[in-house]
Amino acid sequence: MEYEYRNILKEPPSFEELQKLASMGGMEVVHLLNPKSKGFKDKGLKLENISSTEAGEIISENPRIMCRPLLTDGEKLVVDFKPEEMEKLL
Repeated sequence: MEYEYRNILKEPPSFEELQKLASMGGMEVVHLLNPKSKGFKDKGLKLENISSTEAGEIISENPRIMCRPLLTDGEKLVVDFKPEEMEKLL
């Protein structure tokens, strides 16, 4: 199986890429943020107060705040470690 690994710390996703990923997952960009991450907590952010545009800026500045892993086949997206959903996608 072919795959592409991307180190988001060295190459953060653009807002356009985040929009595309969110769309594949049937969600908004803001839902790609991980409110359980240390960076999110350290910033004192509240998910309900963040727009998708702001979420894109936050992720670009600190990609570790994004939910991971992300697995996509180019059409669908699985966010976080969900083995059953990942197997279906593969």
